[in-house]
Amino acid sequence: MNRETIGKTYPPVVYEVGQEKIREYARATLQDNPLYTEPEFAALSKYGTIVAPPSFVAVYCGEMFNQLFSDEDLGIDLPRIVHGEQEFKFRKVVRSGDIITSIAKIVDVFSKQSDSGVTHEFGVLKTESKNQRGQVVCEGIWTVIQRGIEG
Repeated sequence: MNRETIGKTYPPVVYEVGQEKIREYARATLQDNPLYTEPEFAALSKYGTIVAPPSFVAVYCGEMFNQLFSDEDLGIDLPRIVHGEQEFKFRKVVRSGDIITSIAKIVDVFSKQSDSGVTHEFGVLKTESKNQRGQVVCEGIWTVIQRGIEG
């Protein structure tokens, strides 16, 4: 990965959160909280509607990774990419009907050598996602690893 891309910011990604998408995601991830799956229950809650589980960030930030992975300047070799780690700070609940705008920035690119002598590349992406009211709903740090090629 190209270290010269550190500091690069990607165009905003806009995602409209739909009630059925939240329900499908909750079912697919085996989350049965009625705030995520039952409109009648959620309507009586303090949120007034279906809300997204925190891990729904993977959905509304998903397009960010298409930008990252197809960025020729960064130079990712996609078949060699594996998930490294992620860290989130959740600020506001994401509700059905919210329009989430996310921006991403490359904050680091570095290498580490494994015990077997193979050099792996690490890319660190920071995201910030805001709702239509300009409130930050989530800040994320996402690390991907490009596996090195053994001798």
